[in-house]
Amino acid sequence: MKIHLIAVGKIKDRIIRSKIEEYFEKRARGYEVVVRELPDGKGNPAAMIKEEADRILAALPARAYIAVLDERGENPDTLQFAELIRKAANRGLDLAFVLGGPYGLAERVRQRADQVLALSKLTFTHELARLVLAEQVYRALSIIKGTPYHH
Repeated sequence: MKIHLIAVGKIKDRIIRSKIEEYFEKRARGYEVVVRELPDGKGNPAAMIKEEADRILAALPARAYIAVLDERGENPDTLQFAELIRKAANRGLDLAFVLGGPYGLAERVRQRADQVLALSKLTFTHELARLVLAEQVYRALSIIKGTPYHH
C-alpha cells in the first residue's frame, strides 16, 4: 500500500520539513509514502483555486481511497483515523490525502473525495497541518502494527 500526500505549496521551514520527513520517510516502515507538492495557483483567489484543482485532480492516483482535508470535514479521533487507513489497505487500495492551497479547495475536489476530513476544529497554517497529518499517519500506522507509540 502506498500513502500519497498531494499538497499545494512547499514547506519552507526546514525544521518542520525535517520533522515531516521523519514521520513519513523513516517511521512509516512497511508503507511507501509519496509526497507530491504542487505549485500554488496564480491570479485572484478564484483563479488560484481553479488552477490548483486542475493540478490536484491530475495528480490523484488511479486506485486510491481519496481523503481530502478540509475544515468542514468529519473530525475523526485517532482510532477512527487508523481504521480509515486499515480499511483502504484491506481493500487493496492506496490512500491519498489532499491538502489544498491558502484559499482552500474547489468544490469539485471535495466531490471527488471518498471522505472529507478535518484535522481539528482549529485553523492551522499549511505547514502545521502537514506536520499534524504526518504525525497522525505515523500514529495510525503504529496502532495498526501494534507498536507502542500510541498508548
